[in-house]
Amino acid sequence: MKKLIYGALCLAIVASMGCAITDYPVITDDRGDFSGVIRTGHAAYITPTSAIASIYPDGSDELFTLVYQNSNGDQKLYTKNNFDFSASVLFMDQTYCDWRTESCEIARAWNPAQDNIDDPFDYEGPWNNQGWPDCSGTRSLSLLVAQGSRIGECGDAQFWGDKQSLFAEFSDLSTTNWRGGVAYVVPVNSGNTTVTLTGANGVVATAPIYGNFTAFVTDKLQTVVAMTPNVRHELRWASNFLAENGNTLTAVVSYGDLTAEVEVGVVPEGLNYNLSRF
Repeated sequence: MKKLIYGALCLAIVASMGCAITDYPVITDDRGDFSGVIRTGHAAYITPTSAIASIYPDGSDELFTLVYQNSNGDQKLYTKNNFDFSASVLFMDQTYCDWRTESCEIARAWNPAQDNIDDPFDYEGPWNNQGWPDCSGTRSLSLLVAQGSRIGECGDAQFWGDKQSLFAEFSDLSTTNWRGGVAYVVPVNSGNTTVTLTGANGVVATAPIYGNFTAFVTDKLQTVVAMTPNVRHELRWASNFLAENGNTLTAVVSYGDLTAEVEVGVVPEGLNYNLSRF
């Protein structure tokens, strides 16, 4: 669990990319007299391991994904944005599991239960001329994530109910105040973090980390990352690597003594859009 969180966090910091989940395990349940595949009845909020917000000069983006599943296990995944024009980062509060979001869809992904007929990184969206370029949050969409294990959906606390014990892993980090609570300060630099990428063609390279990045993580696993000027150097290197080695890659992220491996698809248009604005 700690590997998943640190891996997702480091990818967000180092690559400064917003994520859309385009592949998700079939949702099942075993409660009472029922056991089997769940029909959600509506698009359910996927509870993230860590809600991540990117702060821009004109506000903050928090991308999130909803999943609708029929009784056969076939799914449609919808990625939307929680935009805060004040940039004070008002994270989504899913205490009451409200799936009725008003923002338009940045990306849609069809995810049939039969994996052998599905490309885990296929999607409809603004950068492939099948979407909505004016939709809030489009600028932040750069990563496509095939979620290999079920994270959990709003209302189902069996996966992430004990967050306090999880944060024992953060005991060595310093803390600061965040809206009346405590937030962990996560420094990322070349001295404590290594990111190794393997392209679709098998080429392996270590991504350089220029300068220092700082993230803040709350006790609700909410992560805030500022898009600082040195982001452009990371984006330029990543853009060149993708141009030569393909848009599907495996990233191995090491933070201190922790290591995580994440397979992702990259939306190069989203990456280059941000590169042109830093």
